Amino acid sequence: MSVNSPHLYLHADGDSFFASCEIAHNPSYKGKAVIVGEDRGIVVAMSYEAKMLGITRGMPLFKLKKQFSNLVILPHNFELYKKISHQVYDILLSYVRDVEVYSIDECFARITLADIRHAGSVKKFVEDIKKEIEDTLGVTYSFGVAQTKALAKTASKLHKPNGVTLLLTPLEEEQALKKTNIKDVWGIGRRTLPRLLLMGIKTAYDFAHYSQELIETHFTEPIILLQKELSGQSCMAFDTDPDPRDQKSIQSTATFKPSSNDFQIIFAELSENIEHACQQARRLSLMTNFISFYLKTAKFTYHGKEQALPYYTSDPTVILNTVETLLVKEYIPSEKIRAIGITLHNLHRVEAVPRDLFGKQDSLVQTEQVEIVADQIRQSLVINI
Repeated sequence: MSVNSPHLYLHADGDSFFASCEIAHNPSYKGKAVIVGEDRGIVVAMSYEAKMLGITRGMPLFKLKKQFSNLVILPHNFELYKKISHQVYDILLSYVRDVEVYSIDECFARITLADIRHAGSVKKFVEDIKKEIEDTLGVTYSFGVAQTKALAKTASKLHKPNGVTLLLTPLEEEQALKKTNIKDVWGIGRRTLPRLLLMGIKTAYDFAHYSQELIETHFTEPIILLQKELSGQSCMAFDTDPDPRDQKSIQSTATFKPSSNDFQIIFAELSENIEHACQQARRLSLMTNFISFYLKTAKFTYHGKEQALPYYTSDPTVILNTVETLLVKEYIPSEKIRAIGITLHNLHRVEAVPRDLFGKQDSLVQTEQVEIVADQIRQSLVINI
């Protein structure tokens, strides 16, 4: 099979990634219905065994516990997920020169003709990567390869889990696009979908072959580019140096050795982790308006709280005051705590934070910018000592 383009795009998509990481970390979970989300109280991710029970994202865990007795329900372990994610990227970079990180469980890679010739074929090249990830890390990925990023992402969804889909000919592209419902196309959001359906567009194939002039008339540039990509024109940027300011959350955790039920110790550790998370946010000039924390007991049970903030901030004092009030309600004197964690959610860049009519947010942004400069000065002093 010949490949006519100078390079191809590979899309790697982790299969039930959070749950797969937990199973790889604890093989005794293999074959069981594993759910991640105990610290949120709802299903955030699940293994395929859990999906087969009809479990979907967002379901309340207290109901599922009553309905099913054999579930493995776990809290998030972001450090584990990030570690495995980075290891996957490292494996990819041992095969290709350029990798674009899209999310913690997805990435794109650019495959050159030299890469393909070295492996013998596109299929062999992808299967070698796939096998190394599975053998080394114990997680599976589904892969799609095509002439454009949008086609590669479409391909990776067609044979999940643990599949490889190559779209290397016009016929293969046509068949894949006809199998893909328009609601499942990457980049088609809830606002765009009804408009496309009204135009009679039901599949990715319909969209790719719709009048380009009409699409350009009625839609914005991202949708116009998406149509071109699905029709085989590579026009989306390939970013091999992702901006760390694009992350949507920051977490900081700590483990007690030994476990403790002393409120002051627990609160002090939370305080330190809040400070650490806020320092990370300020380093990237990010602010949050939604936080959560969890407590992990010595018996390995979890509980915690989440709270929206009235304004965006990266001020640890503001967050600490909020957490202290919540912690008092969660604290059980007889319960020993093994670990704690704080997460800053819904991160926004300082310059993009929504302002309010009364200028309160403007005032907080100015304060944050002063703190950012102060952090930089403190860091320079540490380096120079």
